[in-house]
Amino acid sequence: MAKKRICVLFGGSSADHSASLTTAYSVLNAIPKDKYEPLPIGITRAGRWLFYPGSYENIPDGSWEIDSDCCSCILSCDPLHKGVVKIMPGGDASIHRIDAVFPILHGKYGEDGRIQGLCKLSGIPMIGNDLASSNACLDKKLTYMLLNEAGLKTAEYTVLERSVMNELGTALLDAEKRLGYPVYVTPANCSTSIGAYRAENREELENAVKTAFSHHHTIIIEKELKGRLLECAIVSGGLKNDRTAVGELIPQNKKTDNASEYIAQTYSFEVPAKLDGVTQSKVKDAARAAFRALSCKSFARIDMMLCGTDIIIRRVRGLPGLEKNSIFPSILTESGISYEELLDNLISSAIDAR
Repeated sequence: MAKKRICVLFGGSSADHSASLTTAYSVLNAIPKDKYEPLPIGITRAGRWLFYPGSYENIPDGSWEIDSDCCSCILSCDPLHKGVVKIMPGGDASIHRIDAVFPILHGKYGEDGRIQGLCKLSGIPMIGNDLASSNACLDKKLTYMLLNEAGLKTAEYTVLERSVMNELGTALLDAEKRLGYPVYVTPANCSTSIGAYRAENREELENAVKTAFSHHHTIIIEKELKGRLLECAIVSGGLKNDRTAVGELIPQNKKTDNASEYIAQTYSFEVPAKLDGVTQSKVKDAARAAFRALSCKSFARIDMMLCGTDIIIRRVRGLPGLEKNSIFPSILTESGISYEELLDNLISSAIDAR
């Protein structure tokens, strides 16, 4: 049987470019080569698409871009082509048919639905969630609206648009009255580590708001929660049974820094989470409900907090980190799915679903 050719998109022009390179290196090395032929295509910080035929070892540090064998390429939107168009320096072009696109693009321009829409136009199967669910997951304002509409609990929050900068003092006063301190401030449409800060007073809140607005025109201010940080991994389709598994982030110090709520490296990770049977069942049910509320179809990581008996949904990641040792694969590994098996199932289910 001929191998399926998989276009692995990595890099991108978002602030998460470096994280994408690390993930792509891990994915490219682990894709089962007996079944698939990876076709690496990198996107530079400036937005250039480059076909990259070189060693995977040059991807993590970004040196792949200067490989002399790189050439420009585009994903054809013509469904007749179902492939990538390589454009040589002299202008000659050739079409390379592909069986699926695997977007390893974190943050804006990668997991917000734009690439997913391009794949839809091309008629090529894509690994992961579609345009609508990808956008719903990355846009935290939309995420919270859909979760609340589905009857799921989120942190208390308020939304600010960049236009409030003309009357920032009034807007911050309203946020203080509603939420108190401490609060977390994040851009509404970025990954959780970009422009995210914790504020304990007016000065810190103002600085955090200005920083967040430099990344996006809409920001979210959330009331701080106290409880257990749970991570739920969901894979739907491709496996013999849909899989839902739960892990827990354990704080490593008593005092959090201004952004540690959003940076997993400040926590150790325990999987499976130590929960009694009833609580674990409720956590998984809430995660699946969030998955459905945002119309996810492939896989997602649900960030949650257990506050007493309340289950609070903090974020739904439609494109969770897929580096081998990151949270999402680690949870699934403990539930009996190897990293290679996970990638194989994600790819095969996308191709089979076309």
